[in-house]
Amino acid sequence: MQIASGNFKGKRLYDFSTSCIIHQLMIAHEFYPEITIMKIDEASIKEVDKWLQSDPGAFDWTYAYNYVKQIKGNSDLNVEENLKKSIKQTLRIDFYKDNLTDPVVLEQADCIVTGWLSEVICKDKNEYIKCFQKITKLLKPGGLLILMECLNGTFFDVGKEKYRIFKHDERFLRDNLANEGFKIVFCKVLDSKIVSPLTDYEQMIFVAAVKETS
Repeated sequence: MQIASGNFKGKRLYDFSTSCIIHQLMIAHEFYPEITIMKIDEASIKEVDKWLQSDPGAFDWTYAYNYVKQIKGNSDLNVEENLKKSIKQTLRIDFYKDNLTDPVVLEQADCIVTGWLSEVICKDKNEYIKCFQKITKLLKPGGLLILMECLNGTFFDVGKEKYRIFKHDERFLRDNLANEGFKIVFCKVLDSKIVSPLTDYEQMIFVAAVKETS
């Protein structure tokens, strides 16, 4: 992806990603050294904080660290500690508020990463667009948006609970980016290889886009 090539650099990155995942930041932090992690629920914040504090019960991301070391060709690289040093705060966000992080007021970021969030929390096209606008309002003109989503999915199961996914396709996503003033500089779509009763998404998309308007 473009971010790993070093074509985009800056100071401040905001991460809007589902659950307590942090693997999407393991390379990004090298180019954006001040990271704020945003979560929609308290449970995810607690899990991230456990990892930040090296709690014995925190999720073990060793497999992801090792993969980063492999692709960078540096077995001595301390991915975990370097990433932790870059994370400055974790914040709870509320999409019902104009300011997602109220009462905290944030400056605009140089980069925003959003992973598998909007399609999970939005029930239709209008909600998705409003959610997207609130997230990208925090991105500077000229800033980089890294977006990762599942396409053409309708649900996923966690334990005995079934959660609905907003079903949308690549065309919708591309049109929305264009309508909101973004220029795509990288896009890759991967067909799902998962055959499981736990989810039904058909593809996964990875996009890097530059914000061209304020």
